[in-house]
Amino acid sequence: MQTSENRGAVLTWELRPEARLILYCARTEISPAVADEIKALTKLPLDWDFVCNSADKHRVTQLLFRNLSAICPQAMPADIKARLRHQFHGNGGLSLKLARALVDLYPAFEASEIPVIPYKGSILAEGTYGKLAFRQNYDVDLFIRQEDIAASHRLFLEQGYACDEVFDREARYRHSETGVEVDLHWGFTPRYFHVTFDFDELYARARTVSLMDQRLVTFSAEDFLEILCLQVMKDCWERQQQLEHLSKVCDIAEHLRANPDLDWPAIQKSMKNKGLMRIMHCALMLAKELLQARIPPEVERAIERDRSIRKRVRWMCRALFSGDDKLSPLETPSFSLGLRLRQLRFYMGIRERYRERIRHLGEILMISRANEALSNEMSPTEAARKKGT
Repeated sequence: MQTSENRGAVLTWELRPEARLILYCARTEISPAVADEIKALTKLPLDWDFVCNSADKHRVTQLLFRNLSAICPQAMPADIKARLRHQFHGNGGLSLKLARALVDLYPAFEASEIPVIPYKGSILAEGTYGKLAFRQNYDVDLFIRQEDIAASHRLFLEQGYACDEVFDREARYRHSETGVEVDLHWGFTPRYFHVTFDFDELYARARTVSLMDQRLVTFSAEDFLEILCLQVMKDCWERQQQLEHLSKVCDIAEHLRANPDLDWPAIQKSMKNKGLMRIMHCALMLAKELLQARIPPEVERAIERDRSIRKRVRWMCRALFSGDDKLSPLETPSFSLGLRLRQLRFYMGIRERYRERIRHLGEILMISRANEALSNEMSPTEAARKKGT
Protein backbone atom coordinates (compact mmCIF):
# COMPACT_ATOMS: atom_id res chain seq x y z
CA MET A 1 0.00 0.00 0.00
CA GLN A 2 1.27 3.46 -0.86
CA THR A 3 2.05 5.37 2.32
CA SER A 4 1.81 9.11 2.93
CA GLU A 5 5.58 9.21 3.19
CA ASN A 6 6.25 8.02 -0.35
CA ARG A 7 3.05 9.11 -2.08
CA GLY A 8 4.82 12.09 -3.66
CA ALA A 9 7.35 9.91 -5.45
CA VAL A 10 4.94 8.55 -8.04
CA LEU A 11 7.71 7.24 -10.24
CA THR A 12 8.83 4.73 -7.64
CA TRP A 13 5.58 2.86 -8.24
CA GLU A 14 6.16 2.67 -11.99
CA LEU A 15 9.38 0.67 -11.55
CA ARG A 16 9.78 -3.08 -11.26
CA PRO A 17 9.79 -4.49 -7.68
CA GLU A 18 13.55 -5.15 -7.73
CA ALA A 19 14.24 -1.51 -8.59
CA ARG A 20 11.88 -0.30 -5.86
CA LEU A 21 13.67 -2.50 -3.34
CA ILE A 22 17.03 -0.97 -4.28
CA LEU A 23 15.65 2.56 -4.01
CA TYR A 24 14.09 1.94 -0.60
CA CYS A 25 17.37 0.49 0.69
CA ALA A 26 19.59 3.20 -0.82
CA ARG A 27 19.55 5.43 2.24
CA THR A 28 21.08 5.51 5.71
CA GLU A 29 17.84 6.18 7.59
CA ILE A 30 14.86 3.85 7.12
CA SER A 31 11.50 4.94 8.50
CA PRO A 32 9.03 2.33 9.77
CA ALA A 33 6.85 2.90 6.68
CA VAL A 34 9.74 2.29 4.29
CA ALA A 35 10.84 -0.75 6.33
CA ASP A 36 7.34 -2.18 5.81
CA GLU A 37 7.64 -1.59 2.06
CA ILE A 38 10.99 -3.41 2.04
CA LYS A 39 9.53 -6.38 3.89
CA ALA A 40 6.58 -6.54 1.50
CA LEU A 41 8.81 -6.42 -1.58
CA THR A 42 11.09 -9.20 -0.34
CA LYS A 43 8.08 -11.51 -0.11
CA LEU A 44 7.63 -11.26 -3.90
CA PRO A 45 9.35 -13.65 -6.36
CA LEU A 46 12.28 -11.28 -7.01
CA ASP A 47 15.07 -11.62 -9.55
CA TRP A 48 17.86 -11.46 -6.99
CA ASP A 49 20.59 -11.49 -9.62
CA PHE A 50 19.08 -8.31 -11.04
CA VAL A 51 19.00 -6.80 -7.55
CA CYS A 52 22.68 -7.61 -6.91
CA ASN A 53 23.90 -6.58 -10.35
CA SER A 54 21.95 -3.32 -10.38
CA ALA A 55 23.02 -2.40 -6.85
CA ASP A 56 26.64 -3.02 -7.81
CA LYS A 57 26.34 -1.03 -11.05
CA HIS A 58 24.78 1.88 -9.19
CA ARG A 59 27.25 1.60 -6.30
CA VAL A 60 24.69 1.11 -3.54
CA THR A 61 25.53 -2.46 -2.52
CA GLN A 62 26.72 -1.26 0.90
CA LEU A 63 23.38 0.30 1.78
CA LEU A 64 21.38 -2.56 0.25
CA PHE A 65 23.13 -5.23 2.32
CA ARG A 66 23.24 -3.15 5.48
CA ASN A 67 19.50 -2.41 5.38
CA LEU A 68 18.34 -5.87 4.29
CA SER A 69 20.47 -7.39 7.06
CA ALA A 70 18.91 -5.08 9.63
CA ILE A 71 15.29 -5.27 8.47
CA CYS A 72 14.68 -8.75 7.02
CA PRO A 73 17.85 -10.87 6.87
CA GLN A 74 15.84 -14.07 6.47
CA ALA A 75 14.34 -12.78 3.21
CA MET A 76 17.65 -13.00 1.34
CA PRO A 77 18.41 -16.39 -0.24
CA ALA A 78 21.52 -17.93 1.31
CA ASP A 79 23.66 -17.55 -1.83
CA ILE A 80 22.55 -13.94 -2.29
CA LYS A 81 23.32 -13.11 1.34
CA ALA A 82 26.80 -14.60 0.98
CA ARG A 83 27.37 -12.72 -2.27
CA LEU A 84 26.28 -9.38 -0.83
CA ARG A 85 28.24 -9.94 2.38
CA HIS A 86 31.38 -10.65 0.36
CA GLN A 87 30.88 -7.46 -1.69
CA PHE A 88 30.11 -5.44 1.43
CA HIS A 89 33.35 -6.41 3.15
CA GLY A 90 35.38 -6.06 -0.05
CA ASN A 91 34.04 -2.55 -0.68
CA GLY A 92 34.55 -1.67 2.98
CA GLY A 93 38.18 -2.75 2.80
CA LEU A 94 38.77 -0.63 -0.31
CA SER A 95 37.15 2.39 1.37
CA LEU A 96 39.49 2.00 4.34
CA LYS A 97 42.49 1.74 2.00
CA LEU A 98 41.46 4.91 0.16
CA ALA A 99 40.91 6.80 3.41
CA ARG A 100 44.41 5.88 4.55
CA ALA A 101 45.84 7.05 1.23
CA LEU A 102 44.07 10.39 1.63
CA VAL A 103 45.32 11.00 5.18
CA ASP A 104 48.84 10.15 3.98
CA LEU A 105 48.66 12.50 0.99
CA TYR A 106 47.09 15.47 2.72
CA PRO A 107 50.09 16.34 4.96
CA ALA A 108 52.35 16.16 1.88
CA PHE A 109 50.29 18.88 0.22
CA GLU A 110 50.44 20.94 3.40
CA ALA A 111 54.22 20.52 3.63
CA SER A 112 54.55 21.63 0.01
CA GLU A 113 52.25 24.62 0.70
CA ILE A 114 49.82 23.54 -2.01
CA PRO A 115 46.24 24.36 -0.99
CA VAL A 116 44.04 21.32 -1.63
CA ILE A 117 40.42 20.43 -0.91
CA PRO A 118 39.54 16.72 -0.63
CA TYR A 119 35.92 15.91 -1.43
CA LYS A 120 33.52 13.08 -2.31
CA GLY A 121 34.85 9.58 -1.50
CA SER A 122 35.94 9.14 2.10
CA ILE A 123 34.84 12.66 3.03
CA LEU A 124 31.22 11.93 2.10
CA ALA A 125 31.31 8.40 3.50
CA GLU A 126 32.55 9.38 6.95
CA GLY A 127 30.97 12.81 7.33
CA THR A 128 27.64 12.38 5.53
CA TYR A 129 26.83 8.67 5.46
CA GLY A 130 28.21 8.19 8.97
CA LYS A 131 30.61 5.31 8.25
CA LEU A 132 33.25 4.59 5.65
CA ALA A 133 31.62 1.24 4.94
CA PHE A 134 28.25 2.72 3.97
CA ARG A 135 29.42 4.34 0.71
CA GLN A 136 31.19 2.57 -2.15
CA ASN A 137 34.40 4.45 -2.87
CA TYR A 138 36.74 3.78 -5.77
CA ASP A 139 39.23 6.64 -5.71
CA VAL A 140 40.38 9.79 -3.94
CA ASP A 141 39.23 13.17 -5.28
CA LEU A 142 41.28 16.33 -4.72
CA PHE A 143 40.57 19.88 -5.90
CA ILE A 144 43.45 22.32 -6.51
CA ARG A 145 44.15 25.66 -8.18
CA GLN A 146 45.02 25.43 -11.86
CA GLU A 147 48.36 27.16 -11.22
CA ASP A 148 49.33 24.30 -8.88
CA ILE A 149 49.04 21.54 -11.49
CA ALA A 150 52.81 21.23 -12.08
CA ALA A 151 53.68 21.34 -8.37
CA SER A 152 51.00 18.76 -7.58
CA HIS A 153 52.32 16.52 -10.35
CA ARG A 154 55.80 16.60 -8.84
CA LEU A 155 54.37 15.83 -5.41
CA PHE A 156 52.54 12.76 -6.76
CA LEU A 157 55.71 11.45 -8.38
CA GLU A 158 57.56 11.86 -5.08
CA GLN A 159 54.80 9.94 -3.29
CA GLY A 160 55.04 6.98 -5.67
CA TYR A 161 52.17 7.85 -8.00
CA ALA A 162 52.25 7.94 -11.81
CA CYS A 163 49.83 9.80 -14.07
CA ASP A 164 47.60 7.40 -15.99
CA GLU A 165 45.68 9.88 -18.08
CA VAL A 166 44.82 13.57 -18.37
CA PHE A 167 41.29 14.70 -19.12
CA ASP A 168 39.73 18.14 -19.42
CA ARG A 169 40.46 19.81 -16.04
CA GLU A 170 41.33 16.50 -14.43
CA ALA A 171 44.23 14.04 -14.19
CA ARG A 172 44.19 10.47 -12.90
CA TYR A 173 47.09 9.12 -10.83
CA ARG A 174 47.75 5.57 -9.66
CA HIS A 175 50.12 4.43 -6.89
CA SER A 176 52.76 2.01 -8.16
CA GLU A 177 52.47 -0.35 -5.17
CA THR A 178 49.00 0.01 -3.65
CA GLY A 179 47.11 0.64 -6.89
CA VAL A 180 45.18 3.49 -5.23
CA GLU A 181 43.67 5.89 -7.78
CA VAL A 182 43.61 9.64 -7.15
CA ASP A 183 41.69 12.05 -9.37
CA LEU A 184 43.21 15.53 -9.32
CA HIS A 185 40.72 18.22 -10.35
CA TRP A 186 41.16 21.89 -11.20
CA GLY A 187 37.59 22.19 -12.43
CA PHE A 188 34.32 20.32 -11.88
CA THR A 189 33.19 20.09 -15.50
CA PRO A 190 34.80 20.10 -18.94
CA ARG A 191 35.55 23.57 -20.27
CA TYR A 192 32.67 23.47 -22.75
CA PHE A 193 30.24 23.39 -19.81
CA HIS A 194 31.22 26.99 -19.06
CA VAL A 195 31.02 26.71 -15.29
CA THR A 196 33.69 28.30 -13.13
CA PHE A 197 34.21 28.06 -9.38
CA ASP A 198 36.80 30.29 -7.75
CA PHE A 199 39.18 28.10 -5.73
CA ASP A 200 40.16 30.86 -3.32
CA GLU A 201 36.52 31.61 -2.50
CA LEU A 202 35.77 27.92 -1.96
CA TYR A 203 38.87 27.55 0.20
CA ALA A 204 37.94 30.58 2.29
CA ARG A 205 34.53 29.03 3.05
CA ALA A 206 35.92 25.52 3.59
CA ARG A 207 35.12 23.67 6.82
CA THR A 208 37.32 21.35 8.85
CA VAL A 209 36.42 17.66 9.16
CA SER A 210 38.06 14.66 10.77
CA LEU A 211 39.05 11.46 8.99
CA MET A 212 40.91 8.71 10.84
CA ASP A 213 42.06 11.30 13.42
CA GLN A 214 43.45 13.54 10.65
CA ARG A 215 42.06 17.06 10.34
CA LEU A 216 41.20 17.96 6.74
CA VAL A 217 39.37 20.77 5.04
CA THR A 218 36.53 20.22 2.61
CA PHE A 219 33.85 22.34 1.00
CA SER A 220 31.26 24.16 3.05
CA ALA A 221 27.92 22.36 3.18
CA GLU A 222 26.40 24.90 0.77
CA ASP A 223 29.25 24.69 -1.75
CA PHE A 224 29.26 20.90 -1.50
CA LEU A 225 25.57 20.74 -2.46
CA GLU A 226 26.16 22.97 -5.49
CA ILE A 227 29.04 20.78 -6.66
CA LEU A 228 27.14 17.53 -6.13
CA CYS A 229 24.17 18.85 -8.13
CA LEU A 230 26.40 20.08 -10.93
CA GLN A 231 28.27 16.80 -11.24
CA VAL A 232 25.11 14.70 -11.38
CA MET A 233 23.83 16.71 -14.34
CA LYS A 234 27.24 16.78 -16.02
CA ASP A 235 27.28 13.00 -15.85
CA CYS A 236 23.74 12.84 -17.24
CA TRP A 237 24.92 14.89 -20.22
CA GLU A 238 27.80 12.47 -20.79
CA ARG A 239 25.48 9.45 -20.50
CA GLN A 240 22.88 10.89 -22.88
CA GLN A 241 20.34 11.90 -20.26
CA GLN A 242 20.89 8.79 -18.13
CA LEU A 243 22.21 8.59 -14.61
CA GLU A 244 25.62 6.96 -14.47
CA HIS A 245 25.25 5.86 -10.85
CA LEU A 246 22.30 6.10 -8.46
CA SER A 247 24.91 6.67 -5.74
CA LYS A 248 25.43 10.23 -6.98
CA VAL A 249 21.77 10.98 -6.28
CA CYS A 250 22.18 9.24 -2.91
CA ASP A 251 25.03 11.67 -2.16
CA ILE A 252 22.64 14.59 -2.63
CA ALA A 253 19.84 13.02 -0.58
CA GLU A 254 22.21 12.08 2.24
CA HIS A 255 23.84 15.52 2.16
CA LEU A 256 20.41 17.13 2.55
CA ARG A 257 19.58 14.77 5.43
CA ALA A 258 22.90 15.40 7.21
CA ASN A 259 22.70 19.20 6.76
CA PRO A 260 19.14 20.29 7.60
CA ASP A 261 20.19 23.90 8.27
CA LEU A 262 21.60 24.79 4.86
CA ASP A 263 21.61 28.48 3.93
CA TRP A 264 19.18 28.11 1.02
CA PRO A 265 19.02 31.83 0.12
CA ALA A 266 22.82 31.82 -0.25
CA ILE A 267 22.69 28.64 -2.37
CA GLN A 268 20.00 30.03 -4.64
CA LYS A 269 21.82 33.32 -5.06
CA SER A 270 25.07 31.56 -5.89
CA MET A 271 23.50 29.18 -8.40
CA LYS A 272 21.53 31.98 -10.03
CA ASN A 273 24.70 34.06 -10.43
CA LYS A 274 26.39 31.09 -12.10
CA GLY A 275 23.41 30.33 -14.32
CA LEU A 276 22.94 26.94 -12.67
CA MET A 277 19.47 27.14 -11.14
CA ARG A 278 17.92 24.68 -13.61
CA ILE A 279 20.79 22.26 -13.08
CA MET A 280 20.27 22.42 -9.32
CA HIS A 281 16.52 22.00 -9.68
CA CYS A 282 16.97 18.91 -11.90
CA ALA A 283 19.36 17.31 -9.42
CA LEU A 284 17.14 18.08 -6.42
CA MET A 285 14.09 16.69 -8.19
CA LEU A 286 15.99 13.47 -8.91
CA ALA A 287 16.75 13.15 -5.19
CA LYS A 288 13.13 13.81 -4.31
CA GLU A 289 11.58 11.51 -6.91
CA LEU A 290 13.92 8.58 -6.33
CA LEU A 291 14.79 8.83 -2.64
CA GLN A 292 12.13 11.11 -1.12
CA ALA A 293 14.76 13.69 -0.19
CA ARG A 294 13.33 16.67 1.65
CA ILE A 295 13.81 20.05 0.03
CA PRO A 296 12.41 23.43 1.13
CA PRO A 297 8.82 24.12 -0.03
CA GLU A 298 9.83 27.27 -1.90
CA VAL A 299 12.47 25.35 -3.87
CA GLU A 300 10.00 22.57 -4.57
CA ARG A 301 7.45 25.08 -5.87
CA ALA A 302 10.05 26.58 -8.23
CA ILE A 303 10.81 23.11 -9.59
CA GLU A 304 7.14 22.29 -10.06
CA ARG A 305 6.66 25.42 -12.16
CA ASP A 306 9.19 24.21 -14.74
CA ARG A 307 7.42 21.52 -16.77
CA SER A 308 10.43 20.79 -18.95
CA ILE A 309 12.53 19.96 -15.89
CA ARG A 310 9.88 17.62 -14.55
CA LYS A 311 9.55 15.87 -17.90
CA ARG A 312 13.33 15.46 -18.29
CA VAL A 313 13.84 14.17 -14.76
CA ARG A 314 11.02 11.66 -15.01
CA TRP A 315 12.47 10.33 -18.26
CA MET A 316 15.81 9.82 -16.51
CA CYS A 317 14.15 8.11 -13.57
CA ARG A 318 12.29 5.66 -15.81
CA ALA A 319 15.52 4.84 -17.66
CA LEU A 320 17.51 4.28 -14.46
CA PHE A 321 17.12 0.50 -14.34
CA SER A 322 16.60 -0.08 -18.05
CA GLY A 323 20.02 -1.68 -18.48
CA ASP A 324 20.71 0.49 -21.53
CA ASP A 325 24.00 2.15 -20.58
CA LYS A 326 24.86 4.77 -23.18
CA LEU A 327 28.19 6.51 -23.52
CA SER A 328 28.87 10.00 -24.75
CA PRO A 329 29.84 10.29 -28.44
CA LEU A 330 33.22 11.46 -27.17
CA GLU A 331 33.70 7.98 -25.68
CA THR A 332 32.40 5.94 -28.61
CA PRO A 333 34.62 4.67 -31.43
CA SER A 334 32.99 6.84 -34.07
CA PHE A 335 31.23 10.17 -34.22
CA SER A 336 27.43 10.01 -34.31
CA LEU A 337 25.50 13.09 -35.31
CA GLY A 338 22.29 11.70 -33.85
CA LEU A 339 23.87 11.08 -30.45
CA ARG A 340 25.51 14.50 -30.51
CA LEU A 341 22.19 16.19 -31.26
CA ARG A 342 20.52 14.38 -28.34
CA GLN A 343 23.32 15.52 -26.08
CA LEU A 344 22.98 19.04 -27.37
CA ARG A 345 19.24 19.10 -26.81
CA PHE A 346 19.75 17.92 -23.24
CA TYR A 347 22.37 20.58 -22.53
CA MET A 348 20.23 23.35 -24.01
CA GLY A 349 17.39 22.28 -21.74
CA ILE A 350 19.36 22.51 -18.50
CA ARG A 351 21.14 25.82 -19.14
CA GLU A 352 19.08 28.94 -18.65
CA ARG A 353 21.42 31.51 -20.15
CA TYR A 354 21.42 32.08 -23.88
CA ARG A 355 25.14 32.88 -23.98
CA GLU A 356 26.13 29.56 -22.40
CA ARG A 357 24.03 27.71 -24.95
CA ILE A 358 25.65 29.53 -27.87
CA ARG A 359 29.19 29.11 -26.52
CA HIS A 360 28.59 25.41 -25.92
CA LEU A 361 27.13 24.94 -29.41
CA GLY A 362 30.19 26.48 -30.99
CA GLU A 363 32.66 24.37 -29.03
CA ILE A 364 31.00 20.99 -28.87
CA LEU A 365 30.87 20.67 -32.66
CA MET A 366 34.65 20.19 -32.55
CA ILE A 367 36.57 17.49 -30.68
CA SER A 368 39.17 19.46 -28.77
CA ARG A 369 42.77 18.36 -28.37
CA ALA A 370 43.64 21.14 -25.95
CA ASN A 371 44.92 18.71 -23.30
CA GLU A 372 47.20 16.71 -25.58
CA ALA A 373 50.40 18.59 -24.75
CA LEU A 374 49.65 18.44 -21.01
CA SER A 375 48.88 14.74 -21.27
CA ASN A 376 52.18 14.05 -23.06
CA GLU A 377 54.10 15.88 -20.36
CA MET A 378 52.34 14.35 -17.36
CA SER A 379 51.71 10.83 -18.61
CA PRO A 380 54.43 9.50 -20.92
CA THR A 381 52.95 6.00 -20.85
CA GLU A 382 49.54 7.17 -21.99
CA ALA A 383 51.10 9.41 -24.63
CA ALA A 384 53.10 6.50 -26.02
CA ARG A 385 49.99 4.33 -26.09
CA LYS A 386 48.03 6.96 -28.02
CA LYS A 387 50.91 7.43 -30.45
CA GLY A 388 51.05 3.70 -31.06
CA THR A 389 47.35 3.61 -31.90
